[in-house]
Amino acid sequence: MQNNTYIISKKDLFDLFGRLAISSRVVVPYLNGDKLFFDDFNSAKEDSIELGGIRQSQPFKSFISPVRERMIGTDPTDRRPLIVAGVKGCDLSSLVLQDFVFQDGDVEDPFYVQSRKNTTIIAADCTYAKETCFCMAMEGAPYPRKFFDLSIASVDNYFLVEVGSPKGQKIVDDFRTFFKLVPIHSIDVRQSLRDRVTKQIEGFISKRETPNTTKIKGMVKKNYDRTEFWTAMASTCVECGACNLACPTCHCFLLFDEKDASGVKRFRAWDACLYNTFARVAGNHNPRKHLYERLRNRFDKKFEFFPAVLNYFACTGCGRCIEACPGDIDIREVLKGLVLERWNKPPHD
Repeated sequence: MQNNTYIISKKDLFDLFGRLAISSRVVVPYLNGDKLFFDDFNSAKEDSIELGGIRQSQPFKSFISPVRERMIGTDPTDRRPLIVAGVKGCDLSSLVLQDFVFQDGDVEDPFYVQSRKNTTIIAADCTYAKETCFCMAMEGAPYPRKFFDLSIASVDNYFLVEVGSPKGQKIVDDFRTFFKLVPIHSIDVRQSLRDRVTKQIEGFISKRETPNTTKIKGMVKKNYDRTEFWTAMASTCVECGACNLACPTCHCFLLFDEKDASGVKRFRAWDACLYNTFARVAGNHNPRKHLYERLRNRFDKKFEFFPAVLNYFACTGCGRCIEACPGDIDIREVLKGLVLERWNKPPHD
């Protein structure tokens, strides 16, 4: 074995998933049309499993910070150990922000910390990119670099497996017969495949003239008071919150209570800064009552606040918000408008 790297056949990998599913919940990506989505591993649907491709429509954060989570009262959530396979680089990058907010601050969120400990991440390389992908502009990559327990990449007719943590090594050790010696050329082949997808994304970035983090830095602050600019960008927003909910780094939540015959239950649910009640406080006062102010706040948080406090941009370039927005608001065009200090909204294509 070389550098904690192994190979495994597709048949053996799916057999491994089946064995792991005896004691854990195993989630894998399935292909539906041109979309990928997570669901429980089902050996009867192996032909639909797509471990390569691009990122899934569902952000990985939903597994460690559920859309709706019970905080007080009996929680019916499946608490078996969770194994999520096929997690892409852009979702892994989001863990910098999620961990900072819920785990690495002055006070740990016990629900988040437990979910992180309970979850094993089997990451995977992207095997192609979509036009909406721009991770390279956000200092990301279309392959795993950190935050994974195991990483897999399709090479020839097998998967090259890299160990990223003791948790991942334990899976290899427990199922040693599935993992074989690495052919000498495999790592070079993996790198050439990674380079191909990287160039594809760089081509999309160049065609769109999407600015990188160096060009973006400080531009929200510089243009913060350009009301006409933010108003123009918010002109087609319908306040649905899709951009927030699809984003892998957004983390705002709402606490609320429900009471029924069984008692009081407290829930935490995802919230969205584009909702008109998001910032409302006592006395019905709303410091961001205008839509353009809420949209501006979203960009201020991602491209000013987090770079200042964490030296990290709260955007992974996954492109989910572009696909989710019914108002055709394209984050790349907004960023380009900030850098160029003008706004020319392109026609819908």
